[in-house]
Amino acid sequence: MPRSFPLRAGTLAACGLWTHAAVAGGALLCGTAGDELVAARAGLTREWVVQIPFDSAGYRLEHLAISDGMVVATSGDGGVHAVATTTGSAGAARPGSVLWSQRVGRPGGSGQSAGIGAEIVTVARDLDIHGLDAADGSVKWRRSFGRPASGAAVPVGDWVYNPLSGDGVMRMPTNPNARPKPVAGRAGDDRDRQPADDDETRKAVAELLRPIAIDASGRVESAPVPYEGGVVWCTEGGRIVAVIPIKSGWERMEFDLNSSPAGPLVVRGSTIYAATRRGDLARIDDVSREDVHDIGLTWHVVLPHPPEGGPLVGGDTVAVSLGDEGIMAFSAQTGDERWRSCVAGRLVSVTGDRVWCVDRVGRLASLDLATGMPSEWMCLGSFTLPVANTVNDRLILASADGLVVSLAPRRTVSALPPPAPPKPNWKPADDVAPPTDDADAAEPPAADTLENAAP
Repeated sequence: MPRSFPLRAGTLAACGLWTHAAVAGGALLCGTAGDELVAARAGLTREWVVQIPFDSAGYRLEHLAISDGMVVATSGDGGVHAVATTTGSAGAARPGSVLWSQRVGRPGGSGQSAGIGAEIVTVARDLDIHGLDAADGSVKWRRSFGRPASGAAVPVGDWVYNPLSGDGVMRMPTNPNARPKPVAGRAGDDRDRQPADDDETRKAVAELLRPIAIDASGRVESAPVPYEGGVVWCTEGGRIVAVIPIKSGWERMEFDLNSSPAGPLVVRGSTIYAATRRGDLARIDDVSREDVHDIGLTWHVVLPHPPEGGPLVGGDTVAVSLGDEGIMAFSAQTGDERWRSCVAGRLVSVTGDRVWCVDRVGRLASLDLATGMPSEWMCLGSFTLPVANTVNDRLILASADGLVVSLAPRRTVSALPPPAPPKPNWKPADDVAPPTDDADAAEPPAADTLENAAP
């Protein structure tokens, strides 16, 4: 396996206006959206660019999972590769650095996108689920349930949720070898005491850590997404299922869209946004009160055409692609229509005040998030691997041979201090001299008095 090496602007040789800068794997940056100058003209900053280390001659990059601190790429040769995306403490890896690479499963096998948790990365490949340490990529455990996964296995808190083909979601601990947590001591005893290390306690702990099969209410179509300490998914028939922890254990909440989802659910806090293939766009919220837990419809819009993919959310705007009929945007609060554009394409990200899509001729195009007016067009070059980012405001581009680029909205901060407020063009009444009988009194009043102030 080739070594990993982050590619940054300083490592590329200077090139002329019509000269292509070749990088690893034969990918080209100059003139594409990955070009630093091209990105800058479109209001973007190239944060990092990296070549994923795998056998790109025989296999291709398959999936890209995005979190706030890490991007995890999976390749056809069974490789799992973690890339740092944020600046940590002194001595930490720089953004765009490959943190680790690990091989799971067999080359050429079928796999899902990785799930990224605080301490563990989970990868479903063939019939197995692999748990990798998020810090160094070492294999912590492996499980098999006799069926392939139908979506990404997602770690949330102390649990991993793995949707299986056919029906069902398996919930398993992120650490199968966990020790029981301390329990409170007797009244008057300020110290915690550990449970007795006897056979009964070990059996109780083993029972708590045993994988549990959860009824998915159908085949999972939209993979689990973290939601209020638990997860939410959507079935092939359009039933949204949320499983969340509560004081007394776990609560299950459901909502029926009456149509299969057009793409992944988007979660913002306790709010869920979903689009259906029948042509619906809906906002669903947690409407729990006291001991009654439920999710309910906040607003619903019937789209003029079936959507292509799920929605994207940026600020108070929800954007959805209508395929060849263009793109529409709605208020996230009320569902009121904001604009409609004839630009047709597959939505990929929202960065700052722009929503980005890949248009019908393969270009990367942006629309103003507030008005829907077209803004920029860029050549994608080899960055043709579909990556839709619903997690943050980054535009992530990837090529089949492993080149990955992160673009961020440019934030311009002026170095000059704000201008001083203008002086008023009037004086208080106490400062105006009283009229006199002198000849000077016949002169017109000064220009800075209230009477002669500009309207």
